Amino acid sequence: MGSRTNVYSSGGFSLIELLLVLTVVGLCLAGGAAALAGGPDGAKARGAAQCWQSAAAWAQIGVLWQGGTGALAYGHGDCAQSHDRGLCGGDLGGVAPDASVGTNLPRWAESQRVIVTFGGDLASPDGGGTLYFGREGASYRVVVRPVSGLTFRTREAGGR
Repeated sequence: MGSRTNVYSSGGFSLIELLLVLTVVGLCLAGGAAALAGGPDGAKARGAAQCWQSAAAWAQIGVLWQGGTGALAYGHGDCAQSHDRGLCGGDLGGVAPDASVGTNLPRWAESQRVIVTFGGDLASPDGGGTLYFGREGASYRVVVRPVSGLTFRTREAGGR
């Protein structure tokens, strides 16, 4: 008998195999793009929110220890504290990343920064509200409780 040639065996990939590979590559690219969407802006927003939370805690401690009134100002990567009795005050030397900041309370907003004042027996802030660090798509939300002053931080889905 003579040799037979298989017409269907071309040595290439089938259409299903190619579609499967393209689907996997597409999923990998989509996952990578989503991870990079926040990128440096997301890291700056998170760092700014963390810096604000720690500075706010320190400002509250100063008021609890010494009484009086303390204030925390944040804007353009600069974080500063003041206390009317001289404790826990001073410029923190640009320790925070440069991330935009905004608030839902007009009384906290001043130009391109926010200023929150702490006072009273519980060293609570002047009302409760929300601060937003970062730009659209890379925003962190810090909620300040009106009585206790306790804060919590969350990532905003889709920015503000």
